[in-house]
Amino acid sequence: MTTVSAVSAQYGDVLHECVACKAEEISYWRRKNFQYTENANHDEFHIYRCNCCGTGFLNRPPHLAWLQSIYQYSGQALTQSITLEDVLAREAEFPNCTVDAARMSRQADSFNHSGNVQALDIGSGFGFYTQALRQLGYRTVSINPGTYENAVFRDLNGDDPLPVMLENYEASGQFGVVMMSQVLEHLLEPDKAINKVSRMMVPGGVLACAVPNYHSFLVKLLGTKDNACLWVPEHVNYFSVKGLKALIENNGFRVVKVEQITRIPFNAVSKRLGLKGRAATAIDGLVNSLQRPFAALMHCFGLGIYINLYAVKN
Repeated sequence: MTTVSAVSAQYGDVLHECVACKAEEISYWRRKNFQYTENANHDEFHIYRCNCCGTGFLNRPPHLAWLQSIYQYSGQALTQSITLEDVLAREAEFPNCTVDAARMSRQADSFNHSGNVQALDIGSGFGFYTQALRQLGYRTVSINPGTYENAVFRDLNGDDPLPVMLENYEASGQFGVVMMSQVLEHLLEPDKAINKVSRMMVPGGVLACAVPNYHSFLVKLLGTKDNACLWVPEHVNYFSVKGLKALIENNGFRVVKVEQITRIPFNAVSKRLGLKGRAATAIDGLVNSLQRPFAALMHCFGLGIYINLYAVKN
């Protein structure tokens, strides 16, 4: 087993403004300790919150070199290699990435009236988004620094993504669709990232992004015990809908759709409660049957687990 070390474990600079809307009205929220692997030390992180848009962020965040030492393996906390068969087995048990990739690619394509069929998949992960875009007729460029994920990508799609982070990528052309699923929460300077994406896109092209919802019911229920959104040190930003819209619109885009997604593994509750046998089967069935109405209710109150946003380049 290969473990991911914390390398220098250096913190970055103190932040004085919101990473999303740039407001200076920020305040301390909570702290969270996290141990990345059994061989790493416990590290303390402080979470601040914007009083204007409600976005959260680490202050001080990890230094870029620290994050890169993690992302060279995976953006999904993998500490050892994984096979395509393992990934597909997980998807068969709990369809997740494949469902999101198909939905977001279709939505992005429906809003793309630029005529440009070049697509950029940033943080391409296991390759399901690239696969879905190609099935819609797009010619794709995929970038992702994670060694373990890229091996699965190769087996799924037959080629390799560029093993770089967005900060180091230089495009040779412009794109009609840019996909950023579960990426912005990882970036130390999301404003610069979206500005760079904007410059790589043609007018009328579509940016599709997905991020965890800082205002989800999980964060409100679990506080810093939540890891879907508050997964430190990998997640350095925790977006609200208002903050995400401000970030995108301030960089030359027009937001055309925002939706929330809530999907819970059917056995999540029984596993947390340590149930087995008939008790676990009964709870799993109940969770499965209540999932859709529960998700709809959460979305009505803005408490969904993930935010999906689609924006057209001006």
